[in-house]
Amino acid sequence: MSSVNRITRRKARARFVFAVSCLLFRIFAPSGFADAATFREGLFTIDYPAGDETLAHHTSAVLQAAQREFARRLPAGEQPVNIVICGSLAEFRARARRAQTPVEGVADPQKGWIVVKAPPIRQEALDYDGTVRHELVHVLLARNTDPAFLPRWLDEGIAMTVGKDFRYESMFRVARMYLQGRLIAYPSLNFAFVAPYTDLEFGDAYAQSLSMTRYLIDRMGEEPFWELVYALKTNDFPEALRTRTGLTPLSFYEQWRRSLWKVALISSLVSGFSIFQLMAGLVILAYWRKYRRGQQVLRQWEEEEEDSTLFLWKVEDAEPPYSWEDADEDE
Repeated sequence: MSSVNRITRRKARARFVFAVSCLLFRIFAPSGFADAATFREGLFTIDYPAGDETLAHHTSAVLQAAQREFARRLPAGEQPVNIVICGSLAEFRARARRAQTPVEGVADPQKGWIVVKAPPIRQEALDYDGTVRHELVHVLLARNTDPAFLPRWLDEGIAMTVGKDFRYESMFRVARMYLQGRLIAYPSLNFAFVAPYTDLEFGDAYAQSLSMTRYLIDRMGEEPFWELVYALKTNDFPEALRTRTGLTPLSFYEQWRRSLWKVALISSLVSGFSIFQLMAGLVILAYWRKYRRGQQVLRQWEEEEEDSTLFLWKVEDAEPPYSWEDADEDE
């Protein structure tokens, strides 16, 4: 065997050993971090970086308050909830099974597990308490629905709404998506969370899900919306939606999409003049011109109908050109 072949095989073997080592680390690392402590209160067990008892108590207070707040809509039941606060990005990636996806927390709702980044390793602009509440909602939704019937976009939209993880920039983001023609098609929306093409699409999926959920709540009303959510315990989403609104998921999506001109208008007004505002203004102008043309057509139809009715009245009142009575007399 040539030396080149031996070197090639040695490199291939080294790459294989490295890949297996990384895989084993990802599988077994979640139970292998030593610098951690545990705090328990009520249903919640919190694993936190050793020495940071203040963070553990704060997290417990957030969870206890959230449980009381959510109890009316999403009772927690008796099963425990386990929260892991990661003190390093490496620990978070290992425990959360995430590599580069830009998230601050994940949940395994059916197992009752939540994993979040500790505040020091989070992105500065994001809210720690909001993330904790958001992930708790995922767990509670799994306990009050059948997760197989709950679409991922609705799961995320409810978690952001109920958890008050509103992401105020989402309205502006959806408005830009609408104007730039990059709204995610309904059949692709759930996959955008699982296997997004880019971080941009991943963020778009969250913003769009929040917008669609808020639209559905506004359209149905608070109580009917929650009746739909509870129906997902026994019915899939298309059936629950059709029964309560008469809509299919695609027709609901189309109604939501058509409503976005209002979002674009409001976003442009509050964001200051920019190319974005100019684009929004052009969209609204086009919509208004289309609306005016439609109104003109309707008025034209009404005028034509009036003219035809008036013509019929004149015909009915007119003397016939030939009198059948005179014809009878001639005979």
